[in-house]
Amino acid sequence: MGMVFMKWISGKIKFLPVLLVVNILMIWPLSGDEAAARAAFNAGLEAHKAQDYIEAAEHFASAEFHAVNNDLKFKAALREADSYRAAGYRGKEYETLEKILKRYPTQANYSELVDRIFAIGDAYYHGYADPAFWSLRFIPWLTDKSRMVEIYNSALKHAPFAPAGANARLRLAVHYLNEGNNEPALKLLRELIRCYPQSEAARYGMLELGNALSEMSLAGDGDGKNFDEAMSVFQEFRKRYPNLSENEWVEQCENVARSAYAKRLYNIARFYRREGRNEPAELYLLDVIRRFPNTESAVESEKLLTEMDKSYFPEQIAPEIPPAYPSYELLKFPEEPRKLLLAPENSNGRFLLPIYDLNLNNNKNKSEK
Repeated sequence: MGMVFMKWISGKIKFLPVLLVVNILMIWPLSGDEAAARAAFNAGLEAHKAQDYIEAAEHFASAEFHAVNNDLKFKAALREADSYRAAGYRGKEYETLEKILKRYPTQANYSELVDRIFAIGDAYYHGYADPAFWSLRFIPWLTDKSRMVEIYNSALKHAPFAPAGANARLRLAVHYLNEGNNEPALKLLRELIRCYPQSEAARYGMLELGNALSEMSLAGDGDGKNFDEAMSVFQEFRKRYPNLSENEWVEQCENVARSAYAKRLYNIARFYRREGRNEPAELYLLDVIRRFPNTESAVESEKLLTEMDKSYFPEQIAPEIPPAYPSYELLKFPEEPRKLLLAPENSNGRFLLPIYDLNLNNNKNKSEK
């Protein structure tokens, strides 16, 4: 046992000089790195003063990399973000802000930096795009893809209840809905309504949520979960905002969803009727008549129920069925005080010429003579 221990010790001692040299090499350049960091930081200040912001950002990034002092590292990173902001390079500014929040969380002004990330997301939402190549940024169509989704999600992760989070959630949800990605969109809209109930974004969020759920309830909603939630959202909207013009559209969406759901129940009843199972068929038909009396399916349900059960008598007064589409006021074209000049498309431009170029007056005078 003693011999084994001595062999192990002798093997470790053999590597001690190498370990000492490596440690010395790691410690030796610290002072030189600090000097290089100071030089790079000063070069960044000069470049920023000369309005060469991209070069300044590169100098500040180099200063952060070489610096040993944590305060200098933090200042260099802040200067780097400011330089990219001055250059209008939003993508690089966002990446630098993320780096600051991750590496220097105790030194950074957290709320200010997160608000700036939200603002960068707003810029992407309004159409900003990073140049695909900074040296070719003068070519307007040579741009990189939008990073709005990435930046908004990052900002919400840092500050889920920030004031700017309301609009961010709404914009992200609409983006997801347009892409057909419904689940994250519905999650964001529910969070928006719950966390910012009095905001303007919540008002639009309720409309978006109700519309999305009502559209989803038109097909593949066997248990009626989407339909029930859509009706609940629309009712809450009318309760909160009774005087808004959107209520007419809300009522229209409700009517369409009710008609579709009633039609689905009626078809289930017909299926049971064909299978000879009248008892569940009657339950579904009665459910349609009770819950959706103002639909065409209710009328058809009464007819079918009368055929199945001779003791059932439908109501004598038929309920009014709302129209499937909104009605619009019909207005006439305003009367013209002079004759209109017709311009057929296939006239080779002849009828698009001014009226006096057609010599109509001259021909008229000749015919009179």
